[in-house]
Amino acid sequence: MSPTPGKLEVPQVYNDTWRGWPVRPHRQQHPIRGSFLDPRPDAERGAVYHEGVDVAVRDDRPERGAPPGRTHRVFAIEGGPVSFATPRGRRGSVRIGHFGYGHIDPVVFAGEIVTPGQHIGWTWEGGWHVHLSEFVLTTGAPIVVNPLRPGGKLHPFVDRSAPEIQEIRFHAPATPDWARRPKTSVARLPHEGERLSRDRLFGRVDVRVRVSDPQTLVGWFQELPWLAAPHHPFRLAVTIRQLQTGRVVRRREVFRAEQMLGLPAGRHFAPGTEQNLPANGCMALHRSVRCDGIYWLRLFPLRYWDTTRLSDGRYRVVVRAWDVAGNLATAEAAVTIANGV
Repeated sequence: MSPTPGKLEVPQVYNDTWRGWPVRPHRQQHPIRGSFLDPRPDAERGAVYHEGVDVAVRDDRPERGAPPGRTHRVFAIEGGPVSFATPRGRRGSVRIGHFGYGHIDPVVFAGEIVTPGQHIGWTWEGGWHVHLSEFVLTTGAPIVVNPLRPGGKLHPFVDRSAPEIQEIRFHAPATPDWARRPKTSVARLPHEGERLSRDRLFGRVDVRVRVSDPQTLVGWFQELPWLAAPHHPFRLAVTIRQLQTGRVVRRREVFRAEQMLGLPAGRHFAPGTEQNLPANGCMALHRSVRCDGIYWLRLFPLRYWDTTRLSDGRYRVVVRAWDVAGNLATAEAAVTIANGV
């Protein structure tokens, strides 16, 4: 059996046992607006994956003592040497231990030894977040992993809202180029590929599911609910069962969002996908523009579903989606394969 895309097979070994959040209060959950694997625009490839999570802060309520143009203190969630830090006074980033902190003004220097919970920088006004990335360090290239996955350092994390599977569709295969949402600079994969009747599927079929992970409103997002964008689902699986016999003819785990995927964003995401607006754009435009993104995902991203491998007849496609807290959503669709063989 081939490995599940995005499943982390290498253990993470932290420098210490500290757990919490990189902004105050450390022992209280903070809202996350940009989730791991979200689509992000890229000049060369059209779109790439978001390599971390965006821990939100309120730019409209800066902390006491914040310098001009800065809003909130950022703290290390793991101790260790500072392996990289951009110069002070610039919007930049810091790498400490297994973690990176982006879109911040650092107050530490490369080579400095940092303790967990130590102040390491300031969030930058206009960003509304600190970007937190995590890496498993190996003898080869570091593995980019999801900081919010179970067993990680971000704690506590509670989510009581299950994912939502809005629709399952069947299309002729199509691979459009990434574009941009109208009046924005965020990524959009345009609709393409003839929609097929589920009562007459044949040949190779691109099975697409629209699914998202709405979050239980946390903290100050309750006061600015338009910022509470749904997350990319954590795990997705599909089972196909022949109705006449009840036999399972196909079962696969589509992906897990534990580590970076090894396939292009245009194969993982299906046409119709749209990135959510960044927080500053959402604050300015939420009365006239939809802030939430749209996640359409391919259940068979590489070679599509080859229906010619099955006998003609009736089948049931069952889709399951999980969030990082383990909440489960299920949806299904009855289909007819009609290849004439």
